[in-house]
Amino acid sequence: MLSAGKVLFLAFFEICRLNKGPQDIPASRNLLTICLVVYGLLSIQLAVLSQPIEKAVFAGVLEVALIMIFSLALLQIRGKSERWVQMVTALAGTGIIISILAIPLYLFIGIGADDAAASGGVHALGLLFLAVLACWNITIMGHILRHALDLNMFSAIILAISYIWIIFSFTAAIMPMEAT
Repeated sequence: MLSAGKVLFLAFFEICRLNKGPQDIPASRNLLTICLVVYGLLSIQLAVLSQPIEKAVFAGVLEVALIMIFSLALLQIRGKSERWVQMVTALAGTGIIISILAIPLYLFIGIGADDAAASGGVHALGLLFLAVLACWNITIMGHILRHALDLNMFSAIILAISYIWIIFSFTAAIMPMEAT
């Protein structure tokens, strides 16, 4: 018998595979809280690879806040506010999976950059995998937005790209990256 954690992981993974939607996730505020905390911690972990810890913590908290605000705004515009818990839970849960996959890629790119002999090929390969992961993440977010907002996939992808652009722009405006 599968544990509750494995069942949830498989449900989020099925959303990542575009086989399920946010409507297939329980509308549980406790699950939402757990997913947001884990997602925030993983966002901090990713940010700390390139920023000081204070900035990484702020970036992680900011990302969680923006995902909640962005989702609520979109759902209110579409008159579907009752879907907020499931939509944000699905975004955070799939974000956890993407983050877990991204951390080794960031480390792989970092290791490749330190090795003068192999840095070109290793760095390029790592960047390629990271680009594929980013495209998959946009597709997953579009899939979630499509279901939650009753949109076509093209419009949902545009919203997903807009959301990512807003996150990066807002974070960069508040905390510019330091030159190394």
